[in-house]
Amino acid sequence: MVEDKKNSCETHLSEDVKYEPVEPRVATGKAPVLVEIICERVHCVLYDFAINTVDMIAEKFDGLIDIRTVIRQGDEKDAKYFLTLCEKAGKMLTVPTILINGEVIFSTVPHPDELEAAIEAALARNGIVQKK
Repeated sequence: MVEDKKNSCETHLSEDVKYEPVEPRVATGKAPVLVEIICERVHCVLYDFAINTVDMIAEKFDGLIDIRTVIRQGDEKDAKYFLTLCEKAGKMLTVPTILINGEVIFSTVPHPDELEAAIEAALARNGIVQKK
């Protein structure tokens, strides 16, 4: 058997191709709707799916939503905040739970249309109606 010199786990992209890693989000506190995503750590697969779904629809709500990452295995501040959210929900929150304004809305990654509708409902509760 002849071994290929290239490791099959290596990427075969040119070195000039760079990817920006997904960074944890820190909310500004200025938007009327807060979308929080529970993750084990940044770059866990479920978090990547969830944050990409949020990002897909975020531009439709320009300035009206804030996004915050809550890292279960993060620093002490994140861990305490995570436990506070769990206490409020009455259960341990799974990854990738998505909360809107502190309320558990999804415990799995939703379809973008479902997330968009949930954000629109939260905005409506705040008296903000989006034009379509």
